[in-house]
Amino acid sequence: MLLDLALVALIVLSLIGGWRSGALASVFAAVGVVAGLVVALAIAPFALDATDSHMLRIVILVLLVVGFVAVGNIAGSAAGAQVRGSVRRRWVRRVDSLFGAAFQALAMSLVLWFISIPLAASVQGPVGDTLRASKVFGTIDRVAPAGISQMPLRMAAMLDQSGLPPLVSPFGPNVAQVDAPDPASVRESMLAEVRPAVVQVLGDSNVCQRRLTGSGFVIDHDYVLTNAHVVAGTNVVALDTVIGVKEAEVVFYDPDVDIAVLYSPQLGIDPLRWSPKELLPNDATVILGYPQSGPFEAAPARVRGRLNISGPDIYAAGRVDREAYAIRGSVRQGNSGGPLVDVDGGVVGMIFGAAMDNAETGYALTASQVQERIGDVRALRVPADTQACVGGE
Repeated sequence: MLLDLALVALIVLSLIGGWRSGALASVFAAVGVVAGLVVALAIAPFALDATDSHMLRIVILVLLVVGFVAVGNIAGSAAGAQVRGSVRRRWVRRVDSLFGAAFQALAMSLVLWFISIPLAASVQGPVGDTLRASKVFGTIDRVAPAGISQMPLRMAAMLDQSGLPPLVSPFGPNVAQVDAPDPASVRESMLAEVRPAVVQVLGDSNVCQRRLTGSGFVIDHDYVLTNAHVVAGTNVVALDTVIGVKEAEVVFYDPDVDIAVLYSPQLGIDPLRWSPKELLPNDATVILGYPQSGPFEAAPARVRGRLNISGPDIYAAGRVDREAYAIRGSVRQGNSGGPLVDVDGGVVGMIFGAAMDNAETGYALTASQVQERIGDVRALRVPADTQACVGGE
């Protein structure tokens, strides 16, 4: 409540300032603000590389953005004031003031929203909760054109450990409440059947200068499914399986929906089966994979709902619609690319991320969307370009 009052006060002050300075000065100021944001975004990756401290990275990013935006605003306002000074007719100045007030209030709203997205997506605890609960930010987020969110999403990706932008808006609606996951969903007989087909994906990238790890699962003889962000920018990919480490090649790469298919000749592992079920809220499921780059883990989960997520691609370069299940369960870094199965072991989806503001909420692409995107996997043999690393590296 106090945050929203402060935000409204800032917007009203900017409206008053826009009336005094006029539209011409406001436009020049807005150009300066945009220029400041662009410069801050260009410098930020280099400045953030100086520390591994998450909190310090947040402080550095905020200082860069606020500093360059302030400089751009001052420079633009000064230039605009010179132009307005040449306008002598009173009625022209009144019209100029009217448009200036509206433009400045709109510009202030967008700048505050730009800064809020990376903070709301990365700051936890009471401060983060307050940001995400803001009615003002929520309203701006709903009415703002989708195309202008790419810049703050890239900032948010810089602060995330995985280098990925938020899957959904931090100001989106609350997820549906369902029962706690039932440990009895993880049956030993089912695990014995599906366990061999769940593999750990290991990717090395000379460009990224790091090892990428995630989960994957066999979907056909010699073919493994995982997330595109797990193998982004890699030049060498291996599969750690129950029968040893196998080499693999990326033969399908979709950074929009976040899907990759790996081909490993003579893999020698039977594939999982796709389930034709469409899950309903509260249905029991199981998350399979290698969280935190550790050993295999099977975690119970429940479906919160099936939804269409309109969010950024893995590079925050565009927006894409994904058909996904929101689930209540433990989805951690490393689970990405692993299967979401029903209690009988049939694949109902592929894990591709977790909510940043809710430790008990994750997301899985539906089986139908994955199958539609990849088509006939047996026709995939030609190596695919894994493009750039995520996170701008």
